[in-house]
Amino acid sequence: MDAHDTRADLHLSKRFFKATEWAAARHAFSADAEPASRPSLGQVLGIASLVLEDGGTEREAIAAMLLDAIGPDEAPLTELRSTFGKKTTKLVALCAQARADDDVEHRIERLDADGDPSMRRVFAADLLRELRALVQDLRRAGSIAFARFSTPPNQQLDSYQLLVQVLTRLDPRGSLTQELRATFAEMQRLVELDTATAAWRVAHVDAA
Repeated sequence: MDAHDTRADLHLSKRFFKATEWAAARHAFSADAEPASRPSLGQVLGIASLVLEDGGTEREAIAAMLLDAIGPDEAPLTELRSTFGKKTTKLVALCAQARADDDVEHRIERLDADGDPSMRRVFAADLLRELRALVQDLRRAGSIAFARFSTPPNQQLDSYQLLVQVLTRLDPRGSLTQELRATFAEMQRLVELDTATAAWRVAHVDAA
């Protein structure tokens, strides 16, 4: 079977469903704090399916669900280690560190230097979830969706493009890579850079 074929024979253990419950509960807690968020069991299973469809392992799917659930917060490593084990926790921590790095060049160095396909697959799934969510916001609210970023829209788009390019270079045939390219292309089609920049300036420059 090709490495990127769906693993129809993959057996999911109780640990997978425990991770699903943990991630769903974490999303629900975040929703109470931020009513505007829209967590769902579908989101939890959706990111896991991205990993599995790319040929990923159960551990990688679990790590992707956990990473998605903690969002931008610091990973609760002690809790994750006692619940899901050292290897899964290490994978979550590697991806969380790469995601938290504001310097896109440093992110690329991590993806290149780490040499861990599991880390790259989980990172790619998390990035695809982020880009898909942004595309949904662009369809609903238009280019003002970019106002929420700390960096100007052109820089944010450049960062996404560089990450998609490096992941494509590292795994050109992967299903995640193909979806990343398609989603980024859709984002480029939807965004009106002048409008996005004007909205960003109102939120970050004029309001300062």
